[in-house]
Amino acid sequence: MSFLSTTDFSFLRPLEEHWKTIRAEYDALASGAVQWHEPIHNGKWNVIGFRFQDNDLTENKIKAPFTSSLCDAIPRIHTYGFSIMEPGCEIEPHVGYTSEVLRGHLGLYSNSATALQVGEEARTWKEGEIFVFDDTTLHSAWNRGSSKRVILLFDFYRP
Repeated sequence: MSFLSTTDFSFLRPLEEHWKTIRAEYDALASGAVQWHEPIHNGKWNVIGFRFQDNDLTENKIKAPFTSSLCDAIPRIHTYGFSIMEPGCEIEPHVGYTSEVLRGHLGLYSNSATALQVGEEARTWKEGEIFVFDDTTLHSAWNRGSSKRVILLFDFYRP
Protein backbone atom coordinates (compact mmCIF):
# COMPACT_ATOMS: atom_id res chain seq x y z
CA MET A 1 0.00 0.00 0.00
CA SER A 2 1.40 3.36 -1.05
CA PHE A 3 -0.48 5.52 1.44
CA LEU A 4 -0.50 4.79 5.17
CA SER A 5 -3.56 4.87 7.40
CA THR A 6 -3.81 8.17 9.25
CA THR A 7 -5.49 6.35 12.15
CA ASP A 8 -2.00 5.14 13.05
CA PHE A 9 -0.99 8.76 13.72
CA SER A 10 -3.55 10.18 16.15
CA PHE A 11 -1.18 13.09 16.91
CA LEU A 12 -2.06 14.48 13.45
CA ARG A 13 -5.76 14.84 14.28
CA PRO A 14 -5.43 18.48 15.46
CA LEU A 15 -4.28 19.46 11.96
CA GLU A 16 -7.49 18.13 10.44
CA GLU A 17 -9.59 19.62 13.22
CA HIS A 18 -8.13 23.10 12.66
CA TRP A 19 -7.52 23.04 8.91
CA LYS A 20 -9.62 26.16 8.26
CA THR A 21 -7.50 28.20 10.70
CA ILE A 22 -4.34 26.85 9.05
CA ARG A 23 -5.75 27.82 5.66
CA ALA A 24 -6.52 31.33 6.93
CA GLU A 25 -2.87 31.69 7.98
CA TYR A 26 -1.82 30.56 4.52
CA ASP A 27 -4.17 33.13 2.97
CA ALA A 28 -2.48 35.88 4.98
CA LEU A 29 0.99 34.75 3.80
CA ALA A 30 0.28 33.63 0.23
CA SER A 31 2.16 36.52 -1.37
CA GLY A 32 5.38 35.43 0.39
CA ALA A 33 5.73 32.12 -1.46
CA VAL A 34 9.01 31.37 -3.23
CA GLN A 35 9.81 28.83 -5.93
CA TRP A 36 10.98 25.41 -4.69
CA HIS A 37 14.71 25.18 -5.36
CA GLU A 38 15.01 21.64 -6.73
CA PRO A 39 14.73 21.37 -10.53
CA ILE A 40 12.11 18.58 -10.47
CA HIS A 41 9.21 20.78 -11.60
CA ASN A 42 8.27 23.11 -14.41
CA GLY A 43 8.61 26.35 -12.41
CA LYS A 44 5.10 26.38 -10.98
CA TRP A 45 5.78 24.89 -7.51
CA ASN A 46 6.12 27.39 -4.68
CA VAL A 47 6.59 27.05 -0.93
CA ILE A 48 6.45 28.94 2.34
CA GLY A 49 8.71 27.09 4.77
CA PHE A 50 8.57 27.12 8.56
CA ARG A 51 10.96 24.30 9.46
CA PHE A 52 13.39 22.58 7.11
CA GLN A 53 15.32 19.48 8.13
CA ASP A 54 15.16 20.28 11.86
CA ASN A 55 16.01 23.97 11.41
CA ASP A 56 13.37 26.58 12.21
CA LEU A 57 12.72 29.41 9.77
CA THR A 58 11.79 31.76 12.59
CA GLU A 59 10.83 34.75 10.45
CA ASN A 60 8.09 32.70 8.77
CA LYS A 61 7.01 30.87 11.92
CA ILE A 62 6.22 34.19 13.59
CA LYS A 63 3.83 34.98 10.73
CA ALA A 64 1.87 31.73 11.20
CA PRO A 65 1.83 31.14 14.96
CA PHE A 66 -1.18 28.82 15.05
CA THR A 67 0.09 26.55 12.27
CA SER A 68 3.56 26.56 13.80
CA SER A 69 2.29 25.64 17.26
CA LEU A 70 0.25 22.72 15.89
CA CYS A 71 3.15 21.43 13.81
CA ASP A 72 5.69 21.88 16.59
CA ALA A 73 3.44 19.65 18.75
CA ILE A 74 3.87 16.75 16.29
CA PRO A 75 6.30 14.31 17.90
CA ARG A 76 9.69 14.49 16.22
CA ILE A 77 8.64 16.99 13.55
CA HIS A 78 11.39 17.40 10.95
CA THR A 79 10.08 19.74 8.22
CA TYR A 80 6.87 21.67 7.52
CA GLY A 81 5.51 24.43 5.36
CA PHE A 82 2.94 25.36 2.76
CA SER A 83 3.32 23.82 -0.69
CA ILE A 84 1.61 25.57 -3.58
CA MET A 85 1.14 24.09 -7.04
CA GLU A 86 0.04 26.70 -9.55
CA PRO A 87 -2.25 25.63 -12.41
CA GLY A 88 -0.19 23.67 -14.92
CA CYS A 89 2.37 22.50 -12.35
CA GLU A 90 4.01 19.15 -13.00
CA ILE A 91 6.37 17.65 -10.40
CA GLU A 92 8.46 14.88 -11.92
CA PRO A 93 8.72 11.40 -10.39
CA HIS A 94 11.28 11.52 -7.59
CA VAL A 95 12.16 9.97 -4.24
CA GLY A 96 12.80 11.61 -0.90
CA TYR A 97 16.12 12.04 0.80
CA THR A 98 15.78 9.74 3.82
CA SER A 99 13.79 6.73 4.97
CA GLU A 100 13.90 8.08 8.54
CA VAL A 101 10.80 10.26 8.02
CA LEU A 102 7.24 9.93 6.80
CA ARG A 103 5.61 12.70 4.80
CA GLY A 104 2.16 14.13 5.37
CA HIS A 105 -0.02 16.42 3.28
CA LEU A 106 -3.01 18.34 4.68
CA GLY A 107 -5.25 19.59 1.90
CA LEU A 108 -6.07 23.32 2.11
CA TYR A 109 -7.13 24.16 -1.47
CA SER A 110 -7.60 21.61 -4.22
CA ASN A 111 -9.43 20.82 -7.43
CA SER A 112 -10.42 17.60 -9.15
CA ALA A 113 -7.54 17.87 -11.67
CA THR A 114 -4.78 17.61 -9.04
CA ALA A 115 -3.22 14.40 -7.84
CA LEU A 116 -0.36 12.82 -5.98
CA GLN A 117 0.87 9.48 -7.27
CA VAL A 118 2.85 7.33 -4.84
CA GLY A 119 4.00 4.07 -6.37
CA GLU A 120 1.06 2.84 -8.44
CA GLU A 121 -1.65 4.66 -6.45
CA ALA A 122 -2.88 8.20 -7.19
CA ARG A 123 -5.10 10.34 -4.96
CA THR A 124 -6.63 13.78 -5.21
CA TRP A 125 -6.22 16.08 -2.23
CA LYS A 126 -9.33 16.89 -0.24
CA GLU A 127 -9.62 20.04 1.82
CA GLY A 128 -9.21 19.23 5.50
CA GLU A 129 -7.86 15.69 4.99
CA ILE A 130 -4.37 14.26 5.48
CA PHE A 131 -2.34 11.78 3.41
CA VAL A 132 0.70 10.06 4.96
CA PHE A 133 3.25 8.22 2.83
CA ASP A 134 6.88 7.17 2.69
CA ASP A 135 8.39 9.66 0.30
CA THR A 136 11.31 7.36 -0.52
CA THR A 137 8.70 5.60 -2.67
CA LEU A 138 8.74 7.01 -6.21
CA HIS A 139 6.10 9.75 -6.38
CA SER A 140 4.97 12.63 -8.56
CA ALA A 141 2.27 15.28 -8.50
CA TRP A 142 0.38 17.53 -10.87
CA ASN A 143 -2.16 20.32 -11.02
CA ARG A 144 -3.92 20.22 -14.36
CA GLY A 145 -6.76 22.37 -13.08
CA SER A 146 -7.41 26.10 -13.26
CA SER A 147 -6.93 26.89 -9.55
CA LYS A 148 -4.06 26.53 -7.08
CA ARG A 149 -3.50 23.38 -5.05
CA VAL A 150 -2.27 24.30 -1.55
CA ILE A 151 -1.29 21.89 1.20
CA LEU A 152 0.49 21.92 4.51
CA LEU A 153 3.40 19.56 3.84
CA PHE A 154 5.18 18.03 6.83
CA ASP A 155 7.76 15.37 7.59
CA PHE A 156 8.08 13.63 10.91
CA TYR A 157 10.49 10.97 12.07
CA ARG A 158 9.01 7.49 11.98
CA PRO A 159 7.46 6.58 15.33
